[in-house]
Amino acid sequence: MQSLGQERVVTVLKRMIELAIADNEDSEMLADLLEDFLSEIQSNDGFGTEGQSDPRGDFRNGEWSMYHVEGIDG
Repeated sequence: MQSLGQERVVTVLKRMIELAIADNEDSEMLADLLEDFLSEIQSNDGFGTEGQSDPRGDFRNGEWSMYHVEGIDG
């Protein structure tokens, strides 16, 4: 069972996905914001010391970003 905090995060992320699907400009805005946010987490070892759990891609396999995502761009 999800906690209330988990439910909030999942709900908001689903809504963000819907925005990205519906509008390219919203998608680009979200990509820019996510790049900054995810890079900050990654620089503080938030996705493992080698970035192996980064949602943009496993940093042991390359340098990934919201503009170069593992499984899409390489």
